[in-house]
Amino acid sequence: MHRPHLKTPATVTALGLAAVCTVVLTAAGVPAGPSVAVGTALGVLPVWLFARKAAVLVRRSIGGRPATVGEFPRLHNVVEGLCLTNGIDTPDLYVLDSPSGNAAVVGNRRTASIIVTTGATDMLALVELEALLAHALVRCRGGRLADETLGALFARVFGARLVQARFGDSDCHVRADLAAAELTRYPPGMQRALQSLAELGTAVDAASPADAHLWLLQPDGAVDSATAVHPNVEMRVAALREL
Repeated sequence: MHRPHLKTPATVTALGLAAVCTVVLTAAGVPAGPSVAVGTALGVLPVWLFARKAAVLVRRSIGGRPATVGEFPRLHNVVEGLCLTNGIDTPDLYVLDSPSGNAAVVGNRRTASIIVTTGATDMLALVELEALLAHALVRCRGGRLADETLGALFARVFGARLVQARFGDSDCHVRADLAAAELTRYPPGMQRALQSLAELGTAVDAASPADAHLWLLQPDGAVDSATAVHPNVEMRVAALREL
């Protein structure tokens, strides 16, 4: 079972608020014992409530609309097929009206959502779309997504460096690529998906540095340059050749 890291954004923020509240209460003359108890409650409770809404708030900040079966039957067919074959809970599907090719994942410890650009849904071949969605599903069932989503929310308050310091593991995208290739049993599909998305352009206006780590490819469009969050596309394609 995945256990949250002690240095998750929620934990750090809650402890910081609790410390501030405790100091203020102590300075106001409240005895040490009650100061600690009340200060801890005042620090933890609002962060806990905020964290429960993280997935919804981050998804709304990215934007998009529900992907209906009638409008996007191919998207639903691919996701349902992958989930049924591999025993994965079906996530909620959203589309973001954008000509670029990219996808993001958000979630908590109960549910997950995939947001796909319409450029990807309209322009990718079936095998490429399957690979993209397999990558997203791997991320959805991973143990890090809830913390990554919460990190994106708090990074909007404390800055994107918080996210890069906590989730700046660019190798996680390579691992997800490899796992997606195993999920589809066709590594060339993942390679072609990455290359086709890069050719479409991956820049997403609705994205921000705070949620860059949630996207499959760099949402600023700089796919040829590696960042603390994303390796470049060439390196990811090369890694898949090892399978």
